[in-house]
Amino acid sequence: MVSNLFLQLIHIELLLSYSVKEILTLVKRDPRFNVKLLNDLYFGDSVIDEETHRFIANNVVSWLYERGENPDEFIERIVKRCSDFEAIPSRCVLRTYLPYISSFYSCKDVRELCLEIIPKRYQFLKQAAVLRNEVVAENREMLFTYKFDTPSALVSNPMRWIIGMFRVGPLLLGTPTYEHMNFLASQTSFIEAMENRLPVEMRDGDVYVNGEVVGKSTLFGECVKKCGIKWEDERELEIGCVLATKDVIDPKTKTVLAKEGCFYGAPANILDVKFKANISCVEPFIKLMNSVVKQEFEAWQPIQKAQEQLLDAMNDSVTIVYYKSDDSISVNSKHLMRNVPARILRNLLREYTATGREEYENREFKRDSAICMDPLRPNFESRLNRVIAHINGTDDKDGKENEGVKKYFEIERHRRGGFRFVPKCKIVFREE
Repeated sequence: MVSNLFLQLIHIELLLSYSVKEILTLVKRDPRFNVKLLNDLYFGDSVIDEETHRFIANNVVSWLYERGENPDEFIERIVKRCSDFEAIPSRCVLRTYLPYISSFYSCKDVRELCLEIIPKRYQFLKQAAVLRNEVVAENREMLFTYKFDTPSALVSNPMRWIIGMFRVGPLLLGTPTYEHMNFLASQTSFIEAMENRLPVEMRDGDVYVNGEVVGKSTLFGECVKKCGIKWEDERELEIGCVLATKDVIDPKTKTVLAKEGCFYGAPANILDVKFKANISCVEPFIKLMNSVVKQEFEAWQPIQKAQEQLLDAMNDSVTIVYYKSDDSISVNSKHLMRNVPARILRNLLREYTATGREEYENREFKRDSAICMDPLRPNFESRLNRVIAHINGTDDKDGKENEGVKKYFEIERHRRGGFRFVPKCKIVFREE
């Protein structure tokens, strides 16, 4: 699980730069874009699993390409909003810096410290380290390295997102962003870097795009030698890479797909960062704190309005009614279940609509005599199976399937002795 912070910045950019009608063409691409997911992106402090992170980021990139837009320009707009402190999740950002506040007030170089604490702030970056940190003629050069356990776990091509994420840090602390930041090596393969925009062919050690030589096969050791650094794992020096010998540019969107001088398919990522040294800030967190206050009254209102309009436009809600007279439940005026299964779902929905709770223990329901009449033989698990069967559209008695209601909500038996209610849209529940 990873923080939703950068995805939240993406979502804010979508809400502010595009109409609801345009965003609908993105969220209608896949049924996994539901109200719950959009709320997880909108609200602070949510966490997202890696598969969902990859799904969202990849879909946004594909959607931008389909529109003829450059994804790098999209990220540049996010960076610009952060530099202007316009509509950023300041409260969440400030919370991520809390353990390091005293360090920033005492440091001589805010931007240097921003890079040094990256391994602690972004723990999905593995074996992160500074390979070089030199100051020459008032300019600092840092070589920063990190690895992904699975390079494409969070997004197929993470290069642009990582640079965007790193560049935002200094801006949020009242200093300019880095003057130069560029990958010298990337775990992203050359083919992945093309993002299905251009065909790649390899012949006799050369790499061709549209019949033109744009790269060559080499070893990671050549990158290490070019950087003038020592590499701890000497076995990795023999890993094959592709060195881009010229920029590869998507003709339609002008996106730079491959950067000249970068080694693709490397065993680690190496980032070259150059910036003016020893820039400090007397009050590095004052803008963030002021932004928190301002957002409560001004900046967040248009975002909230856009979010509400998007959810309304998705028309993704369901009305569930429990009828006391015949002990039954209907979903959007269509009968779903009755008797004990209906009571189980009723109790669950009472709690969910009152508190938002999604995790439940079996024993809570076993204690309810209206659900389990025999405390010695509660048999709750089989009763819960009947509820799940009704939701999934499978009749326990004859095995027939119908539409079910799982597009609105589901119940997951994700662990022993407990289960999870998974709403996929706004739930409107009442009892009559």
